[in-house]
Order: sequence, then C-alpha cells, then structure tokens
Amino acid sequence: MIHGTGSRPYPIPITEVAKNLGVCRKTVYNYIKRMKSLEKTNTGRFILPKVPTEKKFRQFNKDHPITSEPLVAEWIEDLTTRKSGEPLKNWKVRLRSLESVCNTCNIHPSDLLVSQRNTEKIMRQFAQLCSQRKDTRDPRGHIPDGVKWVVYTRVQGVRDFCGFYNITWRKGVGGIMSQKVHSHGLYADIRLTEKELEQADTFIKEHWGIDSDIYRWFWIGIESCARFGALYTMSNDYTTYYNKGKTIYVMTAIESKTSHIRGGKWTKYITKKETQQSIDLLRDRGCNKIYESKLSREGFQVEIREKLIQIYKHLGKNTHYFMHHHTHVLRHIGAHYWLSKTNYNYGIIAEIGGWNTIDELKKSYGQIPPEKILEII
Repeated sequence: MIHGTGSRPYPIPITEVAKNLGVCRKTVYNYIKRMKSLEKTNTGRFILPKVPTEKKFRQFNKDHPITSEPLVAEWIEDLTTRKSGEPLKNWKVRLRSLESVCNTCNIHPSDLLVSQRNTEKIMRQFAQLCSQRKDTRDPRGHIPDGVKWVVYTRVQGVRDFCGFYNITWRKGVGGIMSQKVHSHGLYADIRLTEKELEQADTFIKEHWGIDSDIYRWFWIGIESCARFGALYTMSNDYTTYYNKGKTIYVMTAIESKTSHIRGGKWTKYITKKETQQSIDLLRDRGCNKIYESKLSREGFQVEIREKLIQIYKHLGKNTHYFMHHHTHVLRHIGAHYWLSKTNYNYGIIAEIGGWNTIDELKKSYGQIPPEKILEII
C-alpha cells in the first residue's frame, strides 16, 4: 500500500493506509520502522514474525479506547454531526454497542466491514455468547433486559457502523440483523375503563389532593398522551377556548422523539374541569411548569414512579407494563380515553395524541375493545 507495489498501481498515503487497515497512524509508522530489521525471502517478501493468537486482539478499554481506532473515529464524527450539525440522541449507546460486540467476539471493528455475510456470522456468535451470559457489557448507561433486547441494541449500533461504510441491509430484513422491535404492537389493548378512571381519580384526591403534582401528571398525561420528556418540559401556559358551555385549555408539548415533524411541537387539549383547576392553582403561585417539585429530574422521576405504582396497584394493574413503564402507560390510557370519546376516530386522535401516522396509533395503542365491537355489530 505504501510503496504501490504488487497489485496496487500507485502508493497510498499513510493516513489512508491506517484507515484501510483499521489501525492508527502510529502503528503504521512502527511497522515501517520495524521493516528495516526484517528478513526477506528470495522473492522480496518480508518474513513477518508470528504473533501469538491470544495477542492478536486488544480489549477496548480505558487504556485502549475504541475511539482511537481510525474507522470508529470517522464514524463518530458522523454520529455527532448527522442531524444538521447536531448529534444523534443515542450516539453513545451505538458506540458502546459496537464496543460490546468487539470485546465479546474478540474482533476489531474492521472485521465487521469485510462483508454482510461475515458481519452476520459475527452477530450470530455474539447472540450465542449473550444467551450464555458471556457477553461483555459496558457498566455505563442502561443495560437492556433479556437477550432479545441486548441483541437488538447491539445490532442497531453495528448496522449504523456498517452503513456508514456502505454495507447495508434492506428495510424489513429478517434474521439476526433484523431491527424489528420485539414488543411492537403487543400492548395496544392497555387502557382503563371509565369506572377505573373514576377510582383512580378518587384515590389521588384522597391521598394527595387536586393541587398536587401527581394529580396534574396523571390527568395531563392522559389527556395530552405526552411522553415523560414532553410532560417534564411542558410549560404551564395555555389559551382558553369556549364552546357551548365547555371550557378547553389549549397547551403545547414538545416531543423530542418527533423533532423531525413540526419541530416536535404538538397541541394538547385539557378538558377535565378539575385538572384545569389544578393547573390554575399552580399558575397562581407563579410556577411555569405543570409540577411544583424542586427535585432533580431523576429524583422527580422516582417520586412520580412510586405514586403511579400505588395508583396502578390500587386498580389491580400489577402487570409488567404498568409496573415498569409508569408514565408511558398514561399515553396508552390516553389513546383509549380519547378514542372512546370520538367513537374511535383514529384520524383526529392521531393529531391530538401526537402520533405520526394513523397506522402507528391503531397498531401500538388503539386496539378496539371487544365490547365496542359487539356494540357496533
């Protein structure tokens, strides 16, 4: 590569050689230095020293970070500037996923760029080691639960890395490289009946009162169908709409997940009278959020989670989804709350709840209850 000999018609700069081999430039210079002391065969080839198999792979760690690999460094530059100069939200997760695969399977990042078939072979090996709990996991950040989610996360990172170097898999591909979300569409039936909503309302009033963060979080969460981040940053500001004796508070929520659509800005409609009273009580005290807590985001999340769990347990909702997706459950409940009020008008509720497509609302949130189908037929 350096001298342009053999099958290569012209020399390649040191930097390009380093990128092609997946090593740093210092390594290339070290090899050039060592060439002077190496013996040659009769045909002019260097006689390379044998390297023990166990020393061929270097664990990526604090002494040898994966970011020092030229191929990875260039990929990171793309990850951190891909969104019009801004980084992908989960770019660090993707980097750690690649690092986990390399350390688990004892490979270098360049081994993933040989071919699709070779990458798939490596990922199958990773999945097997993962099922045996022999995969290397980074202690930083969230560790996915279950083999399916671990493999899904790692494949996401590997596919992104390979895609940057033009090795891609078609959308909807099956097998180990699939990016189909395993739980997608499995919880479209999660809801609370009118009676259960009344029970929840009474429980919250008796334990914390109307003028409480949990009351506002629960009911605004349902009527807005907003995710945690959108609720947490929602401003306690609204415009009032009156029609036929009914008052509606029109508010705004910013969903970072749909920032590519309208900048993530969605209009929300708060119709419950007592929720409006709760909002006004907080606003009168000069609070510009929908909660009054002074805790950190993490502390507030823990506090809200504990209270939501109490509510769900009171209603007899002890399933895994209610116990582990505390605020997101409100988005599911909200979907059915609004759909039942509009005779399952998916078009208008997709707009109210902030779903990009009607199909997504129907498939993942708004399965028509059996009693509603019976009523219609």
